[in-house]
Amino acid sequence: MENRFFLDLKYISISFDKLIEKKTGFTSAQLRIIGFLMHMRDEHRDVYQKDIEDIVGVSRAAVSAILDKMERSSLIVRISSPLDKRMKKVELTELGKKAANDVYMTMCSIEDDICSSLSMEEKATIFNVKNKLIDKLEDLGC
Repeated sequence: MENRFFLDLKYISISFDKLIEKKTGFTSAQLRIIGFLMHMRDEHRDVYQKDIEDIVGVSRAAVSAILDKMERSSLIVRISSPLDKRMKKVELTELGKKAANDVYMTMCSIEDDICSSLSMEEKATIFNVKNKLIDKLEDLGC
């Protein structure tokens, strides 16, 4: 038997992302940015454009273009640092926070739909295997 486990996981992940993109109208980069901003907000940490460049993994120009579009859509605001005008803090607006909540609810709905054909035992097995894989990846330095 060919070992395709991680390729199959990647396929599941990409397909899940495509469903979310289709249902929300956001690109995968916008979704990563929204999720990152919500996560950092929950941790009471400021986010700067450079942080987003590192997380999204695209060029400064590409992140700037994505943020420009999100700002025009009133999802985010960029605030210049009083100490260094080149530093731009990025925050979700109230509309952006609502969009983030809507995205989360959409993700939960899709996940519920996908998992509806699984028994409780199968769900528990997947959860346990997932945790073991995450632990092993962390042990390997990821």
